[in-house]
Amino acid sequence: MNKETENGERRLGSKGNKTYSEISENGFQSYTEDISKRRELTERILQGIREGNEYQTLRAVQEKNRMDVPGRLNDELTEWKYELIQMMALIIIDLCQTGTIDLILDALHTEYTRLIYKAGSIEECKLLSEKMAERFCSINQVETIREYSGLVQKIILAVDMDLSQALTLQYFSDALSVNPSYLSNLFKKETGVTITDYVTDHRMRAAANLLRKTQLPVKTVSKQVGIMDVHYFCRLFKKRTGRTPSQYRADI
Repeated sequence: MNKETENGERRLGSKGNKTYSEISENGFQSYTEDISKRRELTERILQGIREGNEYQTLRAVQEKNRMDVPGRLNDELTEWKYELIQMMALIIIDLCQTGTIDLILDALHTEYTRLIYKAGSIEECKLLSEKMAERFCSINQVETIREYSGLVQKIILAVDMDLSQALTLQYFSDALSVNPSYLSNLFKKETGVTITDYVTDHRMRAAANLLRKTQLPVKTVSKQVGIMDVHYFCRLFKKRTGRTPSQYRADI
C-alpha cells in the first residue's frame, strides 16, 4: 500500500520501501531494474504457457509473487488483484494468437475474474496466480493429441478444460461453425468413440476423482461435472463403474 511519510511524501511499493524523492536521489536504476525484472518474469510465464511447460511457468509465477507490487494504487490487495487481471489479459491475448478456441478462454476469463474479485487476502491472490497459471498452461499441453485434426483437438481441449458446459454435438458444431454430421463422423473416425461417449467418460472420471479426494455431496459433484440431474448422474455413474457414487466413496 502506498503510504505517506511525516512530510507528506508518498511511498511506493507494497511494503512502502521507497519515496519519490528517494528514487530521485538514488537514481532510477534500481527502480527500473525492478520493472525490467517484472517484465522478464511476465515473458517467462507467457512462454511457459505457450509451451505447456508447467514447471517453468510456476517458477516464474512464484518468483514474481515474491516481488513487491508496483504501488500504483492506495490499497495493496486491490493492487494485487489488478496485477492478476492484467496478467490474465496478457495470457488470453497470447493464447488467442495460438488459435486456442475462444469458448475455452471465455470460460476461464469468467471463472478467474470471479475468483479474483472474491479474493480476500494477498496470500489468496498469490495462490490464485499459481492455479491460474497451471490452468492456462494445461490447455497448451497438447503433445498427446497432435495426431488429431485441428477440429478434434479443439473438442478434446474444451472437454478437458471445462466439464460444466453443455458439451453436446450441437454445442461444438455451433462453436466451431461446422456441420454437426461432419463433426460427429470426423471425431468418431479419429478417436474411435463418439463425442457423447468421450464427454461422458471424462465426466465420470472427474466425478470419481472428486468422490475420492473430497467430501462434497453427491449432488454437488454431479453439478461440478456438468450433470444437473443428480438421479441421472447416479444412474450413469453406476452404469459406468458398477457402483453408485455413495458405494464408490464408501469402498475407497
